[in-house]
Amino acid sequence: MATADTYVPPPTACERLAELCAQAGGTVTPRAGSGAGRLDYAVPAQATAEMQEFLRRTATADWDGEIVAQLPGGRVFGSGHVLSPDGRAIARDVSLDFGKPFAAHWLLGYQKIRPPARLDGTVAVVATTLGAGYAHWLLEEWPRRLALGPGAGGAEKIIAHAAPLFAREAQALTGWGGEVIEPGRYSHFGCEQLVVPSLPGPEGRPTAAMVERVNGAVAPLHDPAVSPWGERIYVTRDRARRRRVANEAEVWAQLEPRGFVKLRAEELTWAEQINAFRQAKVVVGPHGAGLANLIFCRPGTRVVELFNRAYVNGLYWRLAALRGLDYRPVVAPGAEPLAQVTARNRDDLVADVAELMRAVG
Repeated sequence: MATADTYVPPPTACERLAELCAQAGGTVTPRAGSGAGRLDYAVPAQATAEMQEFLRRTATADWDGEIVAQLPGGRVFGSGHVLSPDGRAIARDVSLDFGKPFAAHWLLGYQKIRPPARLDGTVAVVATTLGAGYAHWLLEEWPRRLALGPGAGGAEKIIAHAAPLFAREAQALTGWGGEVIEPGRYSHFGCEQLVVPSLPGPEGRPTAAMVERVNGAVAPLHDPAVSPWGERIYVTRDRARRRRVANEAEVWAQLEPRGFVKLRAEELTWAEQINAFRQAKVVVGPHGAGLANLIFCRPGTRVVELFNRAYVNGLYWRLAALRGLDYRPVVAPGAEPLAQVTARNRDDLVADVAELMRAVG
């Protein structure tokens, strides 16, 4: 049974990665062409006035661009949270805690941090919060790995989510032959030399540079023969535990006669997901991880995303805007104001079937 002396003090401050590097005598290298500057996302022309007004509030963001940092003695806790060598500060800009301000993080004050296990040599960390799940891995963690190039920034080991099949398939594309360390929820490593690529964009804000990087990396997997799902796909969540379409039978009764094929993304290989979305001309589905594959769609693809009113997450709208997709959000009817309440992200939704059919065209 653990006693108090088996734990180390938790971090007490949130700082930027570059600040921690400066304090530790490390280096920070900006990545060329990483899209620094103002990010603008076009509000979808085919959305309702209510939805346009809601999305317009988050249609711009400022971005300093990507960096690759060398942090001597840096620590890594859990799913990629980067700490200073003494563990007193957390690099908040690469340690995600969704929905919280920069100065807040769940790890601050956490009293059950085990002493770090020593990792000699050069270690790169690309793991991110929720990176074991497909969407966060594809849009946040995998782009960080790609930013390091085939040689992983000179690292001998990489801390990354490697258990999921899609992660293993992707890792093979890099030709990486070194060790991959799977992060545990409460794992804690002290690294002789830590390489830390920044996130590929602000939280929930993809960049054009990231979209281009990911698509370039998967080019060897493009193969029309791998996609037998046709040009119209419905991405169902009927086997998920949350955010399902409560009236999916009614929705499917309208979509199936119009030539749609039902697709369960979680049952496909990574190459199958890539090619299914690349070949599609119309994609319909509720907000969920499968729609992260919109990054692979060809410009002009029509996308109809379904929401409940309490949790309208604009991530895939922004991704569609960067990719040049014909994006059409459809929200459940009701008087409740549109919002993005994190606590409501598990709610099922009732699709507005008439509005959905108008959006599909």
